[in-house]
Amino acid sequence: MNLSNNQRGVGLIEVMVALLLLAIAVLGFSALQMNALNATDESLIRSRAMSISKKLSENMRVNNLPTNDFTVELKKLNQGVNNITEYCNKVTQANSDFSQDSCKSAACTTKQIAALNTLQAAKLSCEQDIMLNMTACPEMSGINARQCIITSWNNTLPVLDSDNKEACGNSDGSYQIGSHCLVMETY
Repeated sequence: MNLSNNQRGVGLIEVMVALLLLAIAVLGFSALQMNALNATDESLIRSRAMSISKKLSENMRVNNLPTNDFTVELKKLNQGVNNITEYCNKVTQANSDFSQDSCKSAACTTKQIAALNTLQAAKLSCEQDIMLNMTACPEMSGINARQCIITSWNNTLPVLDSDNKEACGNSDGSYQIGSHCLVMETY
């Protein structure tokens, strides 16, 4: 076979173009796979957050306790906290400070039951790298005001605050863009 000078190297260029197209396709597939993994991780942590919120809500209903007792306990744990490490340190300290001794000889008070249930839920949330808080839901008032249990992760704070860019949601209850959290109503 006799090739002219104009045809030399054409096969090599075709192979290199094909390899370039294959490399672009593989990189695109890798990016797609990373997005799928991130979505799976987010789904798993949302499921855990929902489970923690549900457990706290059920404890409130089963014990028929005033929601204010739970809210007060969670506000204590979240006061002055800016990240998950500070939150979990406070939870650990509160668990070590909590004493059930007074409940051994007499019935526990509603505040003690609320504190115990709250600390159990907070400890569980720390084990999952999730922060937990509860506040009155926006635009809800009166005797049967609904409470919002807020769980957050990935540097999102479990608060509803329009002025804080790290907050889960705005003061009106809408989620902030880019936040990693879940808000569940309970009553």
